[in-house]
Amino acid sequence: MLDCMFLYPFRQRAEAGSFVISRPGCFSSSRLGFSIFLALTAAAFCQITAPSPVLSSISPLGAKPGTQIQLTLRGTDLDAPLAILLGQHRLPISTIHQAKLTLPETLAPGLYDLRLVGRWGVSNPRVFEIAPHPSVPSRGTNTRRDSAQPILLNTAIEGHFTSPAPLWFRFQAPGDQPLQAHYHGHRFDTRTELVATVFDAKGRELARMKNSRLRFTPPAHGDYWLRLHELMHRSGEEFGFRLTLSPATPANGPLSHGQAIRPIHLPETVQGTFGDGSSTFELAVKKGDSFVIQVLSHQLGHATDPHLLIETVKPDGSTSALAEIADAPALTPAPSLRLDNRDPIHAYEAKADATLRLHLSDNFATHLPFELRLRRDSPRRLVALQAQLPNAANARSAQLGTANVTRGGILALEVAALNRTSLSPPVEFKQEQVAEGLTCLGGFIGSGQSVGYLAFQAAPSAPPSGLLLNLPTESATVLFPVADSTRDSALIRYGGPPAIGVSTFSTPALVQTLGTETFTAAVDGKIEIPLQVSRHADFTDALKLSVHGLGDPTKAATADIAAKANSGKLVLDLKPLKLAVGDYGLILQGPAKMKIQRLAEELAAAHQKAKAAAAALHQAKTAATPQAAELVKAAEITKAEADKALQDLSAKATAKDATFLICSNPFRLHLTAPTKP
Repeated sequence: MLDCMFLYPFRQRAEAGSFVISRPGCFSSSRLGFSIFLALTAAAFCQITAPSPVLSSISPLGAKPGTQIQLTLRGTDLDAPLAILLGQHRLPISTIHQAKLTLPETLAPGLYDLRLVGRWGVSNPRVFEIAPHPSVPSRGTNTRRDSAQPILLNTAIEGHFTSPAPLWFRFQAPGDQPLQAHYHGHRFDTRTELVATVFDAKGRELARMKNSRLRFTPPAHGDYWLRLHELMHRSGEEFGFRLTLSPATPANGPLSHGQAIRPIHLPETVQGTFGDGSSTFELAVKKGDSFVIQVLSHQLGHATDPHLLIETVKPDGSTSALAEIADAPALTPAPSLRLDNRDPIHAYEAKADATLRLHLSDNFATHLPFELRLRRDSPRRLVALQAQLPNAANARSAQLGTANVTRGGILALEVAALNRTSLSPPVEFKQEQVAEGLTCLGGFIGSGQSVGYLAFQAAPSAPPSGLLLNLPTESATVLFPVADSTRDSALIRYGGPPAIGVSTFSTPALVQTLGTETFTAAVDGKIEIPLQVSRHADFTDALKLSVHGLGDPTKAATADIAAKANSGKLVLDLKPLKLAVGDYGLILQGPAKMKIQRLAEELAAAHQKAKAAAAALHQAKTAATPQAAELVKAAEITKAEADKALQDLSAKATAKDATFLICSNPFRLHLTAPTKP
């Protein structure tokens, strides 16, 4: 699992969803630097190497709604582009280099997930900003003060650092009007840690960016210079920036202190600020009341660590401690990415009439906002994670994962349910509208559990596609692969809804449970679950699939299917697992290697072209016309070019081993009370 220890203080809601950046590990990249980010990290268990589109960077990083842009996509496996998914919009494209896109005028300002749909499905998301300001690309030659590029206020400067040299811009500003700009590279899925400095005409420094924000007031009307550089002077296509210098919005004034102890009721949501004197509340409850107390601040994007103390108020006015909660409960079973959540949540059931006193504080001693929510139902926040093979127990790599179903196969997205408590009921979810040839098999999270799997199955002839899902409403993705997250910063971003795609490659194997999708056993018993396997003609290897949904998959039971076998079984000894009575949603998952040919369609087309060229040459040689010699010569040239193209493509299209992710259909395990002696 990845240890996520920091959450950056940023959250913005748009059509595409909410964006939050978290950084696993306790050292900043400015201290350690980034190591080489491998497209497919070396991991201790096995990595998916079957083609799946990966976007490493995009340019530009944003634009105005209703404008036409030339979009450039960079990454791997971006073959045969079909469309761009931008929020809920699907925009057709035919190239990844300066693709012409007209942005819908209805796009509201905000941050959107942008994905490519191509031959091998849908890519990982990259952030694209929709803003009301026009964009101006940096010339790239403005590396000195005397060659500064003129810009206007309320203009978004676009570009990336092509060298370690800084970039200079000149602008005119009125006096005594506060100006501001901000850029957080990781919220835009770039590695840039931007430094911005403002100078006056005499070269004196007036302001410098702090915590990704720049704010200053020009002392007089006149010309000013803005210098931008990357903190570590790194350069390349993944070190982009987008900065808008505009009039500053008025700073929010302090909130009123209010009462020392504020009465609240069920249900109610209260907004406040830590440390302002209004963080203590009293609540009268009746016997039998069942509700959830939730504090939100960290999940709202603030760099806070809320603390909740619950006391019982006695008739004489004294109090006794009832509960003290520092963080949200750990997710059980844990997802493949540890989704950090420092906000406390507590489920309470009143055994008698009482008065509760709630004390809120921040362990970081900030004065940042919070929300206190009292609700009778358990809050639900579903976050989808892209599918990936698990690391070995001691591995610390961060993988991008995949969201693409191969033809004839099944893929399951992991879904983490945040803010769950002992009162949380079971959750069932399903995508009702899917792409052609795609079927949603649904997902399930049991009572009191925090992880489930949303599975999709593609027909053997399903066309390539990409589809934005409507449930879950959030996703979490790794921004860049990391070989060792204990040494390098593994950045994880919360974004909008997840997407699912269909790849034109065929699955090595389809694994399904036999007879039923719900199996029953006692919590201290054993159970055998029969499996059937449909194999690709080129796949004969043995399969080893681990159980997901009962705990750590690296230590879970496995279903071993012999080489060439079309059946198998999963044997579960439940007593050592010490599971509670209830329903569990499970899948089987594991790797399978099979040879693939990446350029099969291009190779078939090249064969046809060479065949047609040979036929044309034969026809030219047999033609009895005055121009026969010229026709033969032209046909020979065409055939030679077609044969050379076929030869070159054949060398590139050599079949190679690739590792696929095999998932079974989702199934449930219904556990009953232990057997009597």
